[in-house]
Amino acid sequence: MDREDLKKAMQSAQEMQLDLVKLQAELSHTKITGHSKNQQVSVVMTGEGDFHEINIRPELCGMGVKAIEQGVLEAIKDATTAAASLTKERLAKVSADIGLPPQ
Repeated sequence: MDREDLKKAMQSAQEMQLDLVKLQAELSHTKITGHSKNQQVSVVMTGEGDFHEINIRPELCGMGVKAIEQGVLEAIKDATTAAASLTKERLAKVSADIGLPPQ
């Protein structure tokens, strides 16, 4: 690797580092909503995994504690899956922008 190639590699690494910092800030402000399968429970979280809201429709309360627990778990799983997918998509874009092959 000659000096020019090394310089380009260092510049790409610095650009990627800046892009990752920007991505982290973006994800920390991106709200993602997950829903239970029956749409009776929703959760709102950031792309970094900080939860902000849990909403349970009143009619679910009449179905018992187990139904509420199941709905909350389903909504959390839905939101975390969406957050992981968004993060993966955005990281792929950062990688592609500096010429790295897709993972």
